[in-house]
Amino acid sequence: MDKYLEKFTLNLILFFPFLMIFGIFTSQVISLSIILISVYLIIKTNKFHILNNKILIFLFLFSFYISLNALLNGKTIFQLSTLFYFRFVVFTACIFFILQLKPLKIHVREHSLYLFTFSFILLDAIYQYIFGYNFFGFEVDQKQNYGRVAGLFEENLILGSFLLRFFPIILIIITLNKFDLKKYSILSTIFFSIYFLTIFLSGERTAFFLLIIFLGLSIIFIRYFRKIFINSLIIFSIIVTLLSYFKIGEYNPTDRMFFKTFNEITDQKIKDDYKIKKLEDKFNYSRDIKFFSKDHEGHFKLALHLFSENKVFGTGPEGFRVHCGNINHNSNIGVCSVHPHNLFLQVLSELGLIGVIFYFIAATYVIYNFFKIVKIGSLKMNVEQISFLISSLAIMINFFPFVPSGNFFNTWISIIIYYTLGFYLYLNSKIFKK
Repeated sequence: MDKYLEKFTLNLILFFPFLMIFGIFTSQVISLSIILISVYLIIKTNKFHILNNKILIFLFLFSFYISLNALLNGKTIFQLSTLFYFRFVVFTACIFFILQLKPLKIHVREHSLYLFTFSFILLDAIYQYIFGYNFFGFEVDQKQNYGRVAGLFEENLILGSFLLRFFPIILIIITLNKFDLKKYSILSTIFFSIYFLTIFLSGERTAFFLLIIFLGLSIIFIRYFRKIFINSLIIFSIIVTLLSYFKIGEYNPTDRMFFKTFNEITDQKIKDDYKIKKLEDKFNYSRDIKFFSKDHEGHFKLALHLFSENKVFGTGPEGFRVHCGNINHNSNIGVCSVHPHNLFLQVLSELGLIGVIFYFIAATYVIYNFFKIVKIGSLKMNVEQISFLISSLAIMINFFPFVPSGNFFNTWISIIIYYTLGFYLYLNSKIFKK
């Protein structure tokens, strides 16, 4: 019975990304199921020692600080809901525990099903880009949404973020199961090319930018995927060029990714076709440069202002939203929203200097151990070390401080972050055994 539960829970963990497509309610039910079964197995097997992990202790301390901060600063239901933030760390601990019990090895049939399901998500989104609706008839107004597609996520424009954040998990499974990239080089190249293309077509600029960073660092530091990534990027570039030239689809995503971004950063008026207008001051952009856009810069200014008023503890979790609600979103200092749209500035303004200390300790630890393994050299690395580097890069892109981001306390984002942390803890324990 216990062996069956272990295998069942491992499958829930492996196929968790696909279950998230059905919505946040399903995600929470599945994550709760993983937690309950894992707690039962921990008690039944009396293997509490597995959870004696310094990273887990650090994460629980961080969640305790968030809960305490919410208790002291909480004024609304949004803030008080973070009292139970520790549940995400429990989710991480349970994933870590199950992966310790059951090696992350899957059969060929499961491996094929895994890649087939991701392939279906990709092809469904591309079909929607070309025809305006996906396999199930879901439509996205591409003109209203600047050429973005959502695929199976219907009206939720999170496809690019979803694919980006689970991309490292795919690579970890491929690596640990010793998938023969050379034998299936053509198939692998096609799969990755389509994967990159779908993130591009999603229109999520942050997701695409972080993908380029992830691929760049992987090509530099992880020889195992270097050739396949380079070949895939070449094919991806050719496909994007052809899509733009022949104007396939209702909208050209290149306009949104590049021209619209350029216009927003330089604070220029965006025309319908996103062509860059000539400026009367002869392209003197220096005084008009914005941090991503005028609105983003406004969010950042307001976040820094809130930090200046509450330097040590911040305004509390979701404090940015509460402040903007109190002033009816009419701020003279910056631009209001439900969150600052930057993870680091959200930690700074809502959790204060204590939160930033947690952030820098974690960042230093991840980066230090990443380069500690890099020193070994790609040719000498085993599959666990390669997978550890991939998981480290996953943490880096999830917490990358120099791009716009979603709400750190959003349930959907938190579940993905702590899901990834479970794999990181598992691989970290394998590499740096006590």
